[in-house]
Amino acid sequence: MSNETDIHTWLKSTQREVRSIGHRKAALVHRRMDAPRERVWVACTDRDQLRRWFADVTGDLREAATLTFDVGAPCKVTSRILRCAFPHNLLLTWLYPGREIDEVELRLTADGDGTVVELEHRSEDKTEWWLGAGSGWEYALIKLSVLLRGDDPAEVSAEELDQKLGRLWTEAGRT
Repeated sequence: MSNETDIHTWLKSTQREVRSIGHRKAALVHRRMDAPRERVWVACTDRDQLRRWFADVTGDLREAATLTFDVGAPCKVTSRILRCAFPHNLLLTWLYPGREIDEVELRLTADGDGTVVELEHRSEDKTEWWLGAGSGWEYALIKLSVLLRGDDPAEVSAEELDQKLGRLWTEAGRT
């Protein structure tokens, strides 16, 4: 984000939730973005746009395909696309080496001239994994919103958001 006002506005207008779904937990980020649903979908499924706000992706971006995400972590994430329903739903597995297979679901709902974005990461992990996952996904969505408004996502500083997002996700996990 470009300034403290943008960051404050984002943090105040984003919903964060940690919830139980059977034996799994879910970290959910809920946010309205000022872009049409089809534009958000393209930003989430186009390899060049994904590279700008999220990660380098290899593999076919289609249902049943396997993808590899280089998110800058020590290991790459492997995913299988379980559902790809243009322009409103994307469901994929999320496998970081040495961990259980999680699921990540992106839901896009048209809302006037904008889009409600819900990103949910579900896991059977018994640790407080959602703290890092929730803040990591929210950081990525902040970068997506910067891309959608025509600015450079590379200018978003992780350092300036890390502590703030960590506190908010810690609080979300207590409720």
